[in-house]
Amino acid sequence: MPYNWERAWKGWHTDIVKNPDVSDFLQNCEYLKEPNEDEGNKIGELYTEAPSNWDLPKKVVASDSSLFSEPINWKFPSTQVGYVKVSLVLIDIDEFEWLKNTTSRYVDPFKVAKIHRNADAISFTLPGSNIRYKNSDTVCDWFRRAIFDQYSSESTNLHKKWSYTLSNMLLFLYEWKISIEKCPKCSNIQAWWFIFDYKNQVLKCDSCSWDVFVTDKLRLHEQVDDYWSNTSSITRFMNVTEHLLLASIIRILYEKHPDALSNMWFIIDWPLAIFWEPAKIHSKLQAMYFEIWKWLAKKGLNSPIIIGLQKQGQVMEHVLSINRFIAPNSYLLLNDDYRSKYIQGGKELNENFWHETYYWQDFILKTSTWKIFCVWIPYPFEKKSNDKMTKKDFSNQKADISIYKNSIGKAFDLIRYFEFDLYENAIIPVALAHRHASISLVPWGKVLDILTKTGLNS
Repeated sequence: MPYNWERAWKGWHTDIVKNPDVSDFLQNCEYLKEPNEDEGNKIGELYTEAPSNWDLPKKVVASDSSLFSEPINWKFPSTQVGYVKVSLVLIDIDEFEWLKNTTSRYVDPFKVAKIHRNADAISFTLPGSNIRYKNSDTVCDWFRRAIFDQYSSESTNLHKKWSYTLSNMLLFLYEWKISIEKCPKCSNIQAWWFIFDYKNQVLKCDSCSWDVFVTDKLRLHEQVDDYWSNTSSITRFMNVTEHLLLASIIRILYEKHPDALSNMWFIIDWPLAIFWEPAKIHSKLQAMYFEIWKWLAKKGLNSPIIIGLQKQGQVMEHVLSINRFIAPNSYLLLNDDYRSKYIQGGKELNENFWHETYYWQDFILKTSTWKIFCVWIPYPFEKKSNDKMTKKDFSNQKADISIYKNSIGKAFDLIRYFEFDLYENAIIPVALAHRHASISLVPWGKVLDILTKTGLNS
């Protein structure tokens, strides 16, 4: 690594360019390439006309999140604090329809302001490195305690009368009993496991006498480092937290206001999957949604639609590269065979793509206005595999277009209804959620810098 203010030598690349090993390596690499005309036409023929089922809900909830992590003092760049913000926006379709159907070329700013007021955000604070919290021994200990303190805080309780904190949401997913085999602090496996329930969400380790938290089940602390940036761990926290908040809203409506739930749809600006250490919780969410949908059907109520949208990544790169070959108002269910052949560069996938992370099926949609969307819709299954169904069986079942019935048309219609031109391939609810969730580097990034330094008396 260079010294401060040391300039790089302008001819540093010469040794690399002349190195025969580098040339040999590059010649033996394979990578995805833009298809030619014949290949593109062949792929385009796989896309079919997108269905429509014009039956919009009364209300739409959109969710987005962002993070900010910077050194509190550039003299100590490894000392950091991270902030996560999750935004939830509620849009009343009737009020929004009034904005669309106005005869004036101007929009009433008070009506627009009312939509913005139907937004709320929850903020979280997490350690980067070199900071201890509540006399914890290590950054990892702080990270664990900070997650529990905030997950069990009333700030994550979305109901005024009943306790729906995120720590309770986690217990609900595990049927009110969570077990952890060993202490995250000392790693000792005890004669008995840590068993958490509603009244016991913090337990003591017999070996080290440190607290063990119910939120340790998420394993978010496992990649935390005392000396280096923990932005990746904070990103993982943001991923799972946004999914748990969405699940908490749906659970509250299911238990307290099922009629309202049946007339409400949800959009999350994130792939409908949970990655890295907390990934196992995705199966609990899949089972919960399946049971709620089944219960609503028995009551004669409509099942809500949950849509995930992904703006970037391999799938979007692939679709944009073949955009000219895809007819407007067409779609494709993205099965594992297609993904293996056209997106993963011919690589043979495992028995079921991302079996341990995804709990929704993805579709590619091109609207009549030529906008491209990667859309996620829930799997209509309680589980992915069991004694009678292997991973490969599930891979085939999830690709059966008939099982998604009219949910595809509803999801596509919602996207068509809200699409707009301010941003590329964007819809209004997500843009609003992003506006309330995003932390810009200037001025709000600077404000958070000042807040951190003031709070730490640095």
